Amino acid sequence: MTPFWQVLSLPAELPVTEWSGGISRFMQLVIAARQDLAVNSSLANSKDQLAALGWFWCAGGWRELDLTIAEIPAWQKCFLIDHDDIDQTRFAQLIYRYRTDLQAAFDLTTTQGRNGFSHWLKHYAPQESALPLLIQPEPGTSPNINNTASAIYHHEFGVNLIGYAFGELGIGEDVRMAAHAFQAVNIPFTVLNFPPGNNIHQQDHSIEQWVSNDPHYSINLVCLTALEHLRSYMERGAQLFRGRYIIGYWPWELQDWPANWAHCFNLVDEVWVSSQHIQQAAQRASSVPVLYMPTAVKLPDIDLTAPTQRRRFSLPENKTLFVFSFDGNSFIERKNPLAIIKAFHQAFPLIEDSVGLVIKCMRPDVHNPAWQTILAAAKIDNRLIILDARLSKTEVLELYRACDCFISLHRAEGFGRGIAEALLLGLEVIASDYGGNTDFCRTAGARLIPCHLKATNSNDYIEGQDNFWAEPDISAAAEAMREVFRVQQSHAKGSISIERQQQMNELFSPETIGARYLERLTVLKNHIKKLTLGRSKN
Repeated sequence: MTPFWQVLSLPAELPVTEWSGGISRFMQLVIAARQDLAVNSSLANSKDQLAALGWFWCAGGWRELDLTIAEIPAWQKCFLIDHDDIDQTRFAQLIYRYRTDLQAAFDLTTTQGRNGFSHWLKHYAPQESALPLLIQPEPGTSPNINNTASAIYHHEFGVNLIGYAFGELGIGEDVRMAAHAFQAVNIPFTVLNFPPGNNIHQQDHSIEQWVSNDPHYSINLVCLTALEHLRSYMERGAQLFRGRYIIGYWPWELQDWPANWAHCFNLVDEVWVSSQHIQQAAQRASSVPVLYMPTAVKLPDIDLTAPTQRRRFSLPENKTLFVFSFDGNSFIERKNPLAIIKAFHQAFPLIEDSVGLVIKCMRPDVHNPAWQTILAAAKIDNRLIILDARLSKTEVLELYRACDCFISLHRAEGFGRGIAEALLLGLEVIASDYGGNTDFCRTAGARLIPCHLKATNSNDYIEGQDNFWAEPDISAAAEAMREVFRVQQSHAKGSISIERQQQMNELFSPETIGARYLERLTVLKNHIKKLTLGRSKN
């Protein structure tokens, strides 16, 4: 029966809401069979998902199904018991919102109500709900914490950040932004540089002051792909990892986690991911908790009130300019610039001379047919401006700021840092309604383009065999571009509202992200301490 339970214990593939992350395939199957529960079996919205979780964990569903025969998966426990204080957990929110009698008895807007509900959770919830199943073992535990707690606790609390500290690529930004987030909330840390291949420029020295050669702390946060994490283990040996709590901060782009990478979960105690898109893919394959931990996005020192610099980049002054940028070291097919050109031509016939499309590429593969198609299109249409140059981070962002709209019709995106940076710069944004960018694009009011899933193969992308990515709707993208153009031409543009700018800054700020990291790390610190003290007494 083990393979049977392993499959049913995976997270269900559902529309993302605040409750979707707690529903397994087993629960989805049960709800589909139990029409008497009057819960829509599609579980397509937050209300139905809440009802399913509430029945399962708070109203006796677990008793009816005799869950003692199956182990509750770690990701599900971690979703519901996400805080050391039971009052602050998602389980507490669930049972309160599900049970109207608790809402009537305890007014959580008052101190008396909160204290009463807290007392009920501690003394009555264990008898009236499945809480004991969820808190044994305690939240935050893993084989590594239980087996090596004493060794971990002998290291000073803090984080060894491991990654491409100087690498000029997106995953290098992951480790640099983590450093800024830790620094913002005073989490002790050091950065250990793990060089990428020789084809990657390594001239970003923005966090050089935090780089050292020695792992000082009890927790490793490895900001690499899962396979590069494995390479670091093989090249540097077990000493860097032994006796420490290991967190993989891993990116991924396609719909499903690669089957060939499943063994990498053996390297870690838990995984952090920058988007719910990655979380859903990893959870379906992981034997350890996978936590949604967004990344910070921090602009270099750019004066957003200063005039834009079109002349500096030889851009036309009086046109509405769309811009997209990609790294030729990545897969052009995933970034999908040809779709942007198709949408641009569908939106604006050649006689429309008041628009332009800027495509910035670094290190293009000159033999790639897609790149050759881009160059050929630019020869026919002088409104297409191709910038094949290596620019600094600040120069790239100044290029964006000199344009009116950032457009990304990607087929897959793990996070979407370029999109987030464009939003922080105050640009209009058009982006595929697929991938990690959807976590923040809806909040930011970006124009999202409908997509449909498309099967991939081994030629499309790394581990693309039997996987999926998205194909954006070109016609919808063309209409979005026309709408941006109409807004620009009507002079309705104006500067980004103060409220939206503040919202964007808060969403991505190192302080906001750092506070989220600190909450989780404090849980780990307290639990390690608790285990260590318990063993010393014994």
